Amino acid sequence: MGDVGAAVEVLGRARRILAFTGAGCSTESGIPDFRGPDGLWTKVDPDDFTIDRFLTSRDLRVRSWEMHRRGEMWGARSTVAPNAAHLVLADMWDSGRLTGIVTQNIDGLHQAAGVPDHGVAELHGSVRSAICVSCGRTWPTEEVLGWVDAGQTDPTCPSCERVVKTTTVMFGELLPTGAMNRAQDMADAADAVLVVGSTMSVYPAVDIPLSAVRRGAPLVIVNRGRTDHDHRATVKLDAGAGETLTAIAAAL
Repeated sequence: MGDVGAAVEVLGRARRILAFTGAGCSTESGIPDFRGPDGLWTKVDPDDFTIDRFLTSRDLRVRSWEMHRRGEMWGARSTVAPNAAHLVLADMWDSGRLTGIVTQNIDGLHQAAGVPDHGVAELHGSVRSAICVSCGRTWPTEEVLGWVDAGQTDPTCPSCERVVKTTTVMFGELLPTGAMNRAQDMADAADAVLVVGSTMSVYPAVDIPLSAVRRGAPLVIVNRGRTDHDHRATVKLDAGAGETLTAIAAAL
């Protein structure tokens, strides 16, 4: 449906671009996607990611925090690093080309690449921050992991003694209102949309970029395989994120 030159032509006309990123933006950093043939759901039980099971199963919470402690959940102690796609988007932010980055990812790699927190709307939360499910108090995940290091295998809030979890949105939870509002503001200010590594199949997150497309903003999609909205794309590039964004950025 297009090539890099066509994408450059579309994005080059835009004053402010909304970037919308999904799992395919981070696979080149070694983080698996969810629904692919080697995705996360082929290796773990999706029910372990429901809020009801997390709240009722101490064993699940202990196992989850131990995985975080060992750096296995792509969070505060993970060795994963931003890839070329994250770095290109950070450069686009620095140059003023982006209204912001709206992401479905929970890995914090956009911020690790240099984008400030206010430039990223994390619709599904983050493994790098934690929250008390009762009083809403928050901490960096690394601080909570210090409690785990000290022997608190199932960490609880020091204020109300209730369950603590990362801010990642589990099945059965609502998306964070603040992030959704910030994402919508980014979409409202955009005159083009760049989707990177998303099948555009998860609602309500995908409603954010589609709101800009519906009012006439051109849509450029960079994703391996089909998406649910290829028919809306001005340009669709069936390609990897890092190499493709690097080529687009070099020509802009």
